[in-house]
Amino acid sequence: MPDASKISWFFFGFQGRIDRQAFALGGLLLYVARLYPVYRIIATTDEAAQSFWGGIFLIVIGVALVSHVAMCAKRLHDINRSGWLALLFVVGDILMFLVLCFLPGTKGPNRFGSQTNAPR
Repeated sequence: MPDASKISWFFFGFQGRIDRQAFALGGLLLYVARLYPVYRIIATTDEAAQSFWGGIFLIVIGVALVSHVAMCAKRLHDINRSGWLALLFVVGDILMFLVLCFLPGTKGPNRFGSQTNAPR
């Protein structure tokens, strides 16, 4: 089981590199987290509960967006590109996620780190 600092780096750190598998699994987890409040809003008929889950949805979207951008930056570092391109995720959410899931990373060390799935 990874420690809390590694999990925190994975979801919120902007330095280092991650490989395709870690990126895809982390991204899928974030998509599920984004959809759960929507499910709860649809499943309930109580207006107060819908408002509550609507607030939760806004919080989850904000946190997931920051996390997705951080993961995209690290994935872009793995393919030896600038992490600033991760801001395109805000516009092309699913499309960028799919592209980064399939682009192979740089073999061996590059200017962003010596290995994948570890901070620089």
